[in-house]
Amino acid sequence: MIRRRTRLAATAAALGLLAATACDQVAGGGTDAGVFYGIGDDHLLYRWDSAAAPAHDQEPAAAPVLDLSGVWTAEGDVGTVLRASLSIDPRQQTAAWIEGASPNAVLKFGELASGEITTATEYPLDHACIDPTWLADGSALLVHRGAVWGAESSTAQDDTTPMPVQAWGATEWYSPTAGQLPTTVDLQPVGCHLRWYTADDGTAQALYHNLPVSELYRIDAEGTVLETIRVGGLTGTEPLTIGLVGVDPTGRYACVVDDYGPYGAFKGGFTIRAQEGTRVIDLDTGEAAGSEGSPTCTSLHEDGYVSRSDADVSFIDYQGETKWTVELPAQIKESPVLFYYPAES
Repeated sequence: MIRRRTRLAATAAALGLLAATACDQVAGGGTDAGVFYGIGDDHLLYRWDSAAAPAHDQEPAAAPVLDLSGVWTAEGDVGTVLRASLSIDPRQQTAAWIEGASPNAVLKFGELASGEITTATEYPLDHACIDPTWLADGSALLVHRGAVWGAESSTAQDDTTPMPVQAWGATEWYSPTAGQLPTTVDLQPVGCHLRWYTADDGTAQALYHNLPVSELYRIDAEGTVLETIRVGGLTGTEPLTIGLVGVDPTGRYACVVDDYGPYGAFKGGFTIRAQEGTRVIDLDTGEAAGSEGSPTCTSLHEDGYVSRSDADVSFIDYQGETKWTVELPAQIKESPVLFYYPAES
């Protein structure tokens, strides 16, 4: 049985969650190292406050906040699905992920403070193209509902999980506190890897890319296209070989992946979300930002971005200066995903 929290009343009030106001915006400075989250080999989600320095003769340690071990007992390629769908809201209150990789899978919420896990909704939800993504104020999560799992047929590769199909349906909002909210976003044209930020006027806007991975679209909270950005016009990138990993809190900078084609890492032609990008782009100028020597970008923030190299993580500003470098603790140094939140947030 699906466990739902008490819904907030009235459609009008729910829609108000989609306009992220300036007073609700999470701060995004990056002068000092902040908080990291990652998955350990024991399938626990760990939290590490890099400012809480250990004693001189001790290794830095991360604390478990959620037990995700049960996710691996569900159907399908659950490890891949979890890595492609796991996210943490900007206020560090709730984690969300899809459990299972079959028509029976569900969207889960996990409270980071208590460790309580609840079911938000059942499938079919698309995790590969439009992975669940949070509003910048952390109030709601956008998911894509469509018949993404096809019928059993000869195209299934000798397993019991149907092949995913490119079927497009409506997007839906889910809130950890209010449950399902009214649908407001109509993505036309269809596309993948949508990321929210807060516009200058305090409203919610987002970026995503089209299916051929040749254009970026800037949209409002209703899905209206405000700007089309040709990928081929971005310095240092090539058409059809770019994927969107993330966007900074203002929508000016994007973390992208070179050599990331439209038919990537999952059977059936879907491209699973990339966990790291290879380049930061200034969308105002179309030129590369940050340091050319930084191998990756994992998340973007107000003052710069996080770059990961093995167990070392650096914060680099958009002019290319490295602000700090830390070594991840043993529990999360090999985590397939890494989430970072500045100390001021």
